Amino acid sequence: MASQPPPDEYDHREEGCSLFEWPLSDEARHMGAGELLDSLIDAIRQLNADPQWDRTLIFPRFGDVVVDRGRRQVSARCMWKIKPDYQRKGTKK
Repeated sequence: MASQPPPDEYDHREEGCSLFEWPLSDEARHMGAGELLDSLIDAIRQLNADPQWDRTLIFPRFGDVVVDRGRRQVSARCMWKIKPDYQRKGTKK
């Protein structure tokens, strides 16, 4: 396991807030609100754990998630920060 860099390195990584969209599966189209939220949180956890994904997403706040069953997608406005190099093994950076 790699050691963490000094705290001041965190202050210089890019961060922001963006709208992310995920498709709704056939199964998800019929889920209740709680199940959909659980599914969204699982998707964010998977992205955060993926060393090929270059940023860490913060779970969206209440009101920042839109489920559009007609368009078959979930949209969420999430804050993010670029991952430090030690969390992005196998990437170009």
